[in-house]
Amino acid sequence: MLQLFFCLSFQKLNNIHLNNFKGMVLFVAIFSFIATNAQCNLQETIVICDMTQIDGDNDGTPDGIINLYEEYTNLTGNTIQAGTWFDPNFTFALNENTGDLFLWDLNESSTSPTDYSFELTNTDCGPGDVALTINLVLGPFSGIALPTNLDDVNVQVCDEGSTPTDICIALPDMDLFEALESLPSPHANGQWTYEGSSPNFNGIVGSELSVTVPYAPGPPLVDEETFELVYRVEGIAPCDLVQETRVKISVVRQVFSGLAQNQRICEASIINGDFDNDVDLTDDQFLFLEDIEGTWAMDMFGQVTSLGDSEININNIYQQIVTNNPRFGCVELAFTYSVEQRSGVCGDATSTVNFKLYEYLRPFSQTNFPEFCEDDPSLPATINLYDQLTFTTENGVLFDYPSNACTQWSLVSGPSNLGLVSNGGGCTPTPGYSHLGQVSLVGAEPGTYTFRYTVSPEVNCNPDNFMAFDYVDECTTVPDSTGFCDAESAEVVIVIHPKNYAGENTIGLSFCETDLGSSIDLIALLNTNGIDDPIYVGPLGNWFDLDTGNPVTNPFVIPEINGEQTFNFVYSTTTPNNCLDRADLSFTIYEQYPLGTDNAIQVCNDDSAFNLFDLLGNDVSTIGSWTGPNGFVSTTNDVFFDPSSFDAGDYIYTIPDNGDGTVFCPGGQAVVTVSVIQNANAGMDMQTMVCRSDIQVDLLNVLDPAADLGGTFEDIDNTNALNGSIVDISSLNEGDYNFQYTVVGDLQCNVSTAILTVSVMDVEAPNAQNQTFCLTDAATIADLEILSTGFDFNWYDTATSTDILPLDLLLVNGEDYFVSSIDNEGCESTRTQITVTLLPFNDSTCNDCEINDGISDNDDNENEELDLCNLPEIFPSYEIEIFNRYGTLVFKGNNSTGLFDGTSNVSLTIGDRLPSGTYFYVFKPNDGMTDAFQGSVYLSR
Repeated sequence: MLQLFFCLSFQKLNNIHLNNFKGMVLFVAIFSFIATNAQCNLQETIVICDMTQIDGDNDGTPDGIINLYEEYTNLTGNTIQAGTWFDPNFTFALNENTGDLFLWDLNESSTSPTDYSFELTNTDCGPGDVALTINLVLGPFSGIALPTNLDDVNVQVCDEGSTPTDICIALPDMDLFEALESLPSPHANGQWTYEGSSPNFNGIVGSELSVTVPYAPGPPLVDEETFELVYRVEGIAPCDLVQETRVKISVVRQVFSGLAQNQRICEASIINGDFDNDVDLTDDQFLFLEDIEGTWAMDMFGQVTSLGDSEININNIYQQIVTNNPRFGCVELAFTYSVEQRSGVCGDATSTVNFKLYEYLRPFSQTNFPEFCEDDPSLPATINLYDQLTFTTENGVLFDYPSNACTQWSLVSGPSNLGLVSNGGGCTPTPGYSHLGQVSLVGAEPGTYTFRYTVSPEVNCNPDNFMAFDYVDECTTVPDSTGFCDAESAEVVIVIHPKNYAGENTIGLSFCETDLGSSIDLIALLNTNGIDDPIYVGPLGNWFDLDTGNPVTNPFVIPEINGEQTFNFVYSTTTPNNCLDRADLSFTIYEQYPLGTDNAIQVCNDDSAFNLFDLLGNDVSTIGSWTGPNGFVSTTNDVFFDPSSFDAGDYIYTIPDNGDGTVFCPGGQAVVTVSVIQNANAGMDMQTMVCRSDIQVDLLNVLDPAADLGGTFEDIDNTNALNGSIVDISSLNEGDYNFQYTVVGDLQCNVSTAILTVSVMDVEAPNAQNQTFCLTDAATIADLEILSTGFDFNWYDTATSTDILPLDLLLVNGEDYFVSSIDNEGCESTRTQITVTLLPFNDSTCNDCEINDGISDNDDNENEELDLCNLPEIFPSYEIEIFNRYGTLVFKGNNSTGLFDGTSNVSLTIGDRLPSGTYFYVFKPNDGMTDAFQGSVYLSR
């Protein structure tokens, strides 16, 4: 590999600064030629001493932009394949796609030849190889100072660090780079230095200037000082080794309105006269280190009467406040002191002296001293301790403190705190805390309870963010803890007196009377709680009956018990302090039920009913139940045994156990044995209804089906119609007739009889006459008239026939018909005979049926077919034939065909619609009596 080195020297220009040549670029190039012609790992160096003269787009205005591709070509005369540029130092001044390098964005000047290095990769070189590396040497640039004013000053600033508070925290006055033009920016690797000896110069940190312009009271009002500073940036050859820029900074002192010292004042100290005299707000006690050239703002209380008035009277202000609002809580007073600016670069200064007045707490105390009895039913579940306090009233104004914040209830002494919730959060209330101080008296242990209510002064001003402190010097403060009001507290005492323990309510005790003697100790029955034991027994304890209110003697004498009896008593005790206690006692005593004795009895089945219970004896409980043969059950003690329907056998009377499940008074059983002798049975009295037309009735058919046969019938109404068991109805008139049936059984039992009643019904025959109809009326049975009313009627064709004629049956000429009446009981009368006459078809007294002489088959629903009126009904076997004018048969009809509508129904022309014209018909009745007749009809279409 052959390497050629070229060095360009400008030694002839060594008396002229390189930066004086516009656009001059010094190139030092190192060329590498590789025999293989591959352009990889090339290195070039570009030197730019004055970046302010670079005009990348040649528009006459410097922009500080160069293109690395162009610089490489200008330097070597060669071109290189484009690719991607990379800045290892990440200066973010390089466009990786175009190769444009923004010199003004580079933050510092070069201090070594390799400070700025840029790498190109392209496809001509392998992965990971760099095609070209360009190193940049950038000359130093210290910036351009802003133009000076008439006072030869580049910049005038306000001395932000000249006030006492600013001195304490060392606030800088300005960033010196603000005295230089911003484009292009000076390189940041330079250093600022002060050229002077003023004692007011504090120092430079980085580029931040800090000076202190002292305060001089009186004219001139503007306190100012000018400082000269220089900014130097170093470089490397062949560029300048140092470049510097000088600036003059005029610093004007900021006016200072002083350090305000806030104060708290308790109302009590004002009332005590501590603030009767005026105070001067300019005293260091209130305002510290202020410029004297300031003024005071007017206040709402009329204390500051002029700009120079700095005296106020706190007591006077207080009087104004309490006149309007005695419960003012807290009031903040503000007095503002202002010092106007001395130059346009500084601002006005304002300080506010604050006083905060606090209402003091008035005393309060307990005036209501509650006393209670232990477990007294009238004892309230809870009471509020706060309600036991009385608060101060001044001039009609109540000074009470019902606040959950800044108050506290606490237990001083006593058996317990009674569930009191204390406030552990001070002026931030604990959840559940209330100033009411509610305590629970339920189950409270007897004793004296002492509680304390404490009110913090912050209760009148919560939240209180007022800050008060004293300045030791301009940089040191200490908190001011003076001026707070005192807290107030008072104690509340509650007394709970003990009781004489009466025991616990004892309800639902149960005993069987056989388990007890004649008396019982009531105290022994009461339960206890295991805490207040023993139960008090003495002159201050008494028993009473809750149901009657009467006193009860203990031991208690048990009365006679019927079934069960519940006793409700109360045991009441008292104390010298009238503390009552009571315990309810309720118990039930169950009777041992008497059972009775066994028994046996024999009866006839038709004897009267008797009560099985009566057979058990006199000393028997009525609460038992019965069981017997074939599943017999009765839940009542009275069972009336009916021998006719009850089964013989053992009937068991069961007395149940008596008790409530915890107490057991055993029951038992007694047996009554019943034997039943079956007597003859004539059955129940019976009644039957017969029609007189029935002729006779057999009384055996009237007997109760349960009756025993073999008895005798007796005509007890003396009708003379009875023969054995047969009654001749035809000989009886309409009415009721009684007959007795008697049957004899066991001789130990009574004769059995039954009354049989026969009710005879007779119906009047209907009134009907012979009737005449026209044959063309097609009269039926339904058309026959009957003169009688109020009955149904049946028609027959003979006097003895049982077949009823249908109502739609056509009447026959000369035929006899028979009619009977049917009443609502179904009895039928004798029959009445009539004869029917039918006038012939052509009789002059009848309106013959007229066949229409024209039909029009036009779908207007009029004369659509040949109307035969009712002839098909009169002559059900009729035939009709219709011919055209040529004598040809075109239609043949009977009861099985439809009427003629102009359509043929004979062979050859069947289904044809006949043409308009005159047609001739022949009607044949076919009844064996009436002759055929003919006519014509006109068909219109």
